[in-house]
Amino acid sequence: MRMLSEIRNSRRGFTLTELLVVIAVIGILAALLLPAISSVNAHAKSTVCKNHLRQMGQALQMYVHENGNKYPYYLGAAGPSYGDAIGTEGRAVGLVYWSSKLFPYYPMSWTNAGWHCPGYAGITSGPRRGGASRFGSYTYNLWGAMIQDKGWQKHFGLGPVLYWAGDRAVSESQIKVPSEMLSIGESRIFSEGGLPDAMDHMQCGSLPPLGSRHGKNYNQLFCDGHLEAMDPWILFNPTNTAVMWNYDHEPHQELW
Repeated sequence: MRMLSEIRNSRRGFTLTELLVVIAVIGILAALLLPAISSVNAHAKSTVCKNHLRQMGQALQMYVHENGNKYPYYLGAAGPSYGDAIGTEGRAVGLVYWSSKLFPYYPMSWTNAGWHCPGYAGITSGPRRGGASRFGSYTYNLWGAMIQDKGWQKHFGLGPVLYWAGDRAVSESQIKVPSEMLSIGESRIFSEGGLPDAMDHMQCGSLPPLGSRHGKNYNQLFCDGHLEAMDPWILFNPTNTAVMWNYDHEPHQELW
């Protein structure tokens, strides 16, 4: 009888206290693992993003070397449109974006996944506000370190957009420090109509961006082809990085 009693006792279930302890331990382990999983996921997205930017950088360099050592206009004339030419009231006007100029070297359209960072959660459709600009996760250094409410003053980015006003395309020889000038990068996220979006040309400024990419950093491509992951609070603050936006490597505080 004693042996039978011992067998019955050995088969008894967990007590409520024991179950609570097990649940607590599982919760602690999950809390410890989640940050690690999140970090791995962010790192994976960053790696994909860097690969996109690296290919765009190679395409940009090939374009420059085959077009008189000059960078593409943000919005310019001539050449095939590859499906994203803009028009006025439904009429095509033959203008094409900078990304279209890279198509022969990086054959992906603006709507393709290869043109969008996996860490970007904003709108990817366009055109924006019916005008020439588009939403997107990758962006071109059009303006340099300039705040747009300063008006249409001379700027020092890679664009310009105002080719019809006599602005000349920027040449490689004008870029004073290629290893310290931004060319293409992850766009600064704002909000349009309550939804997150980002322009496809770089926007400097002292206000912080919305959202985050890959944890805390935004990947950026430089004119010499190398990549850096940068803190957006530093990247988009001209006080810290103005010289990295301008081809003459000067801050030009008069523009911000």
